[in-house]
Amino acid sequence: MNLNSINAAAAMNPVEPISKAAQASQPGDAMAIVDTVEISTAARLAAMAQELPDVRTDLVAKVKAELAAGVYETPDKIEVAIERLLDDLLA
Repeated sequence: MNLNSINAAAAMNPVEPISKAAQASQPGDAMAIVDTVEISTAARLAAMAQELPDVRTDLVAKVKAELAAGVYETPDKIEVAIERLLDDLLA
């Protein structure tokens, strides 16, 4: 059986050596590939949220109850809040 007669246009060619330019680079010959990682803003905020202290649910419940009863806001507490706000703004 003669396989060359199936496709005479594609006659068998001899194998030629690969040129040096086409040869695969050896490790260290080419520029190093560098991987990068970008952290999204949402991921940064999630990481910051995990570092926050736990919520003091007992204190939150107490303040909510005092607000509902109308006894939370006293002149002394308002004065302290204003002083702290000014300290934060002027710092």
